[in-house]
Amino acid sequence: MIIDIDTGNSRIKWRVVKNGVPDCKPPVTDIKTLLAAVETEGLPTRIRLSSVGGRTVVEELEKQAAQWGCRLQQARTTREAAGVHCGYLEPSSMGVDRWLALLAVRDQFKGACVVVDAGTAITVDLLNGQGYHLGGYIVPGFSMIYQSLNRGTSNIRLEPLSIADCLPGKTTGEAVSHGAYLMIKTLIEASRATLQTNTQPVKVIVTGGDGSALIGALGGDCIYVRDLVLDGLEVMFP
Repeated sequence: MIIDIDTGNSRIKWRVVKNGVPDCKPPVTDIKTLLAAVETEGLPTRIRLSSVGGRTVVEELEKQAAQWGCRLQQARTTREAAGVHCGYLEPSSMGVDRWLALLAVRDQFKGACVVVDAGTAITVDLLNGQGYHLGGYIVPGFSMIYQSLNRGTSNIRLEPLSIADCLPGKTTGEAVSHGAYLMIKTLIEASRATLQTNTQPVKVIVTGGDGSALIGALGGDCIYVRDLVLDGLEVMFP
C-alpha cells in the first residue's frame, strides 16, 4: 500500500493506492489527523510526499515512516524530470506542487498546456508541446481577494459567490466576485495566446480547491483534474 500526500498552505490532500488503484480521501487540516486516518487503512510500504507546508510536517512524517518501517519519498523540483524541463532560473525555488502538476499534465496530455492550480493562491504555468516550462504567474486566490477587500474597505463585507460568472455585476458582491473571475480568466487566456501556434492547439488544465468553480467561468474546452499534484507524485516515483 502506498500513501500519496500533498501538504499545501491550508490543507492536506491524500490518497491510498492499493494494487495500482488510487482511492482519494477527504482532505484534513493537520498532520496528526492525517496520521490517525492513515493508520485506519493499514501500514503503508511507501509514502510519496509533496510538501509546501513547512519543515514540521516533513519531520513528523519522517518519524512516523520510521515507526511504520516504510520508505518516505519526498518530491523536489529539479532541472528536468519525466520529459519536463523547468523554466525557473533556480529550479529549487519553484514550488514542488507546481512542478508535480506539470509532470502529471505532461504525462496525461502531452501537448502544449496552460496549467492552473486554483488554491489559496492561483498559479498559472505554461508548458509547451516539447515539454519546456516557459515560466508562470502567481496571483492571489479568490479567498485572498475577498479577505483583502474586506480588510481594506469600511463598507464592503463580502462572502464568495458560488456561481462563476464574468458578466458586469448588478450588486457589490457580484461586482467583486465577477471581477475576480474575469481577472483570472484574462490571465489564463493571455497565457494560452502565448503558447498558441497555427498547428498546435493549447489545452487549459485546471486543478485545486477552487478549480471546479473556475471552470464555470472559463468555459470552452478547459479540463478539470482534481488531483494533479498527487498524480505527479506517481509520475516522479513510479
